[in-house]
Amino acid sequence: MTRIMTDIYAHTKTDPQSEKVLPESEWQTLEAHLSAVSCLAQDAADEFGAGELAQAAGLLHDIGKATKDFQLRLHGKKTHVDHKTEGGRIAVKRYGKQLGKLLAYIICAHHGGLPDDISLDGVADLEKMLKRTGAKLLCDIPETALNITLKKTTAPQSKTHQAFYVTMLIRMVFSALVDADYLDTEAFMDAQRAKRRQSFPSLEKYRELFAPELRKLQNYPQDNPVNIARRDVLNACLNAADGERGLFKLTVPTGGGKTLSSLALALKHSEKHGMRRIIYAIPFTSITEQNANVFREIFGDELVLEHHSNVGENNSVRGDTEDEENNRHHLATENWDAPLIVTTNVQLFESLFAAKPSKARKIHNLANSVIILDEAQTLPDSLLLPTIAALKSLVADFGATVVFCTATQPSIKLEWLDGLEVSEIISDTTKLFSELSRVHITNLGTLSDNVLAERLILHTQVLCIVNTRSHARKLFALSSDGEGLYHLSAAMCPVHRTKVLNEIKKRLKAGQKCVVVSTQLIEAGVNIDFPYVYRAAAGIDSIAQAAGRCNREGELRDEKGKLIPGEVFVFTPELGLPKGWFQRMAALGEEVMRLYPNPLLPEAVQKFFDLRYGLDTELDAKQILRKIEDGASSFSFPFREIGDDYKLIENKL
Repeated sequence: MTRIMTDIYAHTKTDPQSEKVLPESEWQTLEAHLSAVSCLAQDAADEFGAGELAQAAGLLHDIGKATKDFQLRLHGKKTHVDHKTEGGRIAVKRYGKQLGKLLAYIICAHHGGLPDDISLDGVADLEKMLKRTGAKLLCDIPETALNITLKKTTAPQSKTHQAFYVTMLIRMVFSALVDADYLDTEAFMDAQRAKRRQSFPSLEKYRELFAPELRKLQNYPQDNPVNIARRDVLNACLNAADGERGLFKLTVPTGGGKTLSSLALALKHSEKHGMRRIIYAIPFTSITEQNANVFREIFGDELVLEHHSNVGENNSVRGDTEDEENNRHHLATENWDAPLIVTTNVQLFESLFAAKPSKARKIHNLANSVIILDEAQTLPDSLLLPTIAALKSLVADFGATVVFCTATQPSIKLEWLDGLEVSEIISDTTKLFSELSRVHITNLGTLSDNVLAERLILHTQVLCIVNTRSHARKLFALSSDGEGLYHLSAAMCPVHRTKVLNEIKKRLKAGQKCVVVSTQLIEAGVNIDFPYVYRAAAGIDSIAQAAGRCNREGELRDEKGKLIPGEVFVFTPELGLPKGWFQRMAALGEEVMRLYPNPLLPEAVQKFFDLRYGLDTELDAKQILRKIEDGASSFSFPFREIGDDYKLIENKL
C-alpha cells in the first residue's frame, strides 16, 4: 500500500464514560482499517479459493473516506458522504467490466446491501451508483492484487450453474468483507466485546467430549429390533464419514437414531477433511430447541450455538446462563463463528439469498462445513429449485458437505443437480424400513368430530394430529373428560409448550391416562411415544411423521408379552380438508396408500414425491433461477429483488 497518509482517518473514538470524542491520536487511521479488513476478509475467503478477491475488496471498500468531505464529517460537520461508491468505481476501472463489476457489487454493498442491477425505470441501480461524480481522494489508491485468480466451479458446466455460481461467489465474498469490516471496527471501538468472540474451542474438543457417547451408542443393548437397527444406522454413518465431501442422503425411519448418528458422521467427516464447523438446519423451532438440548447434554451449554426466532440477535440464548456466556452466544449468532450451530431453515436459506449485510454476514462460514438438513422433506416446493441450486453450489464450489436427513426423502432429480451425485448412506433402505416397521396403518374414511372424540376418550393413551388450530381446539373441547387431556399448537409460547410436553412424557412413562390433540408441530422430531395415533388425511410425508410418534421404541406388547405393532388411523374430517395444499397432498397420500400396502417404505415415499413434484406446482415460483441466468452475460443480477422473493414461512401450526 503506498502513501496512505497518517492523518486520514476511518473512525473516531468516544470516551465510554464522558461520551466525548477523544483526540485524533486515538482515532483509527484509514490505512490501519483497510489493511486489517483486507487481511481478515482474505483469511475468510481463502476457505473457498477467493482470498485475492476479498483482499482487493477489503483494500478498496472504504477508500471513499479519503475525501475532504468525509474527513470534515469525522471532525463534526453534519453532512452525508457516500464513501462506498468510489471503491467500486476504482475496481471497475482497474479490473474491467466483469471482475471489476463483481467487486463493485461487493464494495458498494458493504453498508446498504447488495444492489439490484435492474430497476423500474430501466436504469441499473449499480450503474447509477458508479456514474456518480467521484470526489478527489486525498491519498494514493491502495495497491491491490492486479492479477486476481479465482477458483473455478468444479460442478458440471451448465449455463444455469455457472450463472448461479457467480452470484454465490459475490454473496460469499460480500459476506467475508462485511464480517471483516464489522470485526475490525468492533476491535477498535470495543476491545472487550471483541475479546468475548475468541472463546469457542475447535471441533477437536467436541470429538473428545462425544467419545463417551459414541462408545455408549456402539455398545447399546441389542435387546430389540429398534436398537439393532440404530446400531446399524450409526455404523453406516461412520463408514460414510470416510468418503469424500459431497451430497448425502440419510434415509432412516423416525426413531432410528438419525440425530446422534448424523452427529457422529459430521464429527468424523470434518476431522478427515479439516472442516471447520457443523450446522444443523431444522424446519421448526420446536425441533431446533429439542436437538440443541440433546447436544447440550453431551457438550455442555456453552459449546452449542442455538440460533432461531426464539433466540438470537435480539434475545438471550438461555435464561439460566451467565451474562458473559449470553454475550458470547449473542455475538456468535451474528456471524456463526462457532463450531456447532443448531438453527432453522429460515435462518440458513434466507441468509443465503439475503441482500442485507447483517443477514448475509454469516454465510461465508458455510464454506468448508458439514451441513445437516434435518427433516429435509420440508423444503418448500415453491422455492425448491433455487434451494437445491444453493446447496449444490455450497458442495461443488465452496467445500461443504450436505446431508439430507429424513424418514421421507424428497425425490431430488438428477437434472436439478447437473449430474452431481447424491450418495445414500444406508445401503438398503427398504430392508431397514421393514426391520423398523412398528406400526399398522388403517384408513378409517370420514369421521365426524363427535365420533372421533368418543374414540379418543376410549383409549388410555392416544395422540390425534389434525391440520388446523381451529380443528384441534374443537376436538380438545369435545374430548374433555377428566384429567390427562392435553392440547398443543405452535401458538403456545415455547416455555409453555415445553412444559406441556414434559408433562405428557411423564404420564406416558407412568402408564397414566394421556389423550393429546395437536397440530402438526408434534409430528416432526418430537421424541414421544404413543400406542395409538390418529392422523387427519394428509400427504405421505406427514402420515409417516405422525407414525413416528407411535410405538417409537418398538416395545409395545400384548397381554402375553409378544411384540405387536402400534396402530395409526388415518381419517378424513367431517368438514373435509382446508382447500388448496392440504386437499392436494391428502389426495396424493390416498393414491399412494391404494398402491402400496405399506406406504411408509422408501419406494412409496418416492412415488408420493414424484407425484407431488409432477403436479402443476411451480418449483421456482419467483423465477429466481431465470432472473440469475438472464443477468449472467452482463453481470447484472437483481440481488435485492431475489432477497425479497426468497422467503420461507416457519410453520406456526
